[in-house]
Amino acid sequence: MPAVLALTFAASARAQSGADEPPINLPGQISSRIVRCWTPPQSDTPQAIEVTVRLSFSRAGVVIGMPRVTFVKAPAEQGMRQLVAASILAAVKACTPLNFTPSLGAAIAGQIFAIRFMSLPVTGKQHDI
Repeated sequence: MPAVLALTFAASARAQSGADEPPINLPGQISSRIVRCWTPPQSDTPQAIEVTVRLSFSRAGVVIGMPRVTFVKAPAEQGMRQLVAASILAAVKACTPLNFTPSLGAAIAGQIFAIRFMSLPVTGKQHDI
């Protein structure tokens, strides 16, 4: 069974992952790093967006194979589900490889992670689950 990581954030809270950040030492920090690169598509409907992506990493933080979007909840606008899925895959590509500590890299190499991203309607609030 894959590990499940979840992160909720306000769509307005975006920052690019920087190389000057400390290495990731805990599996729960993976989603936090990737979400910084995610820009959810704009929608006219104030509805939360939820996405789950499954992926694996090498010891060096490189994504193994192709990440797979397994769940998308998006506004009912035409093409929005595809835009949301594409935005998550673009975030994974932009933020990887991740900088793992040697111990974390050895512990999680090859394991499947299911990472759940949730964008709240723009409220100015942000929190981790």
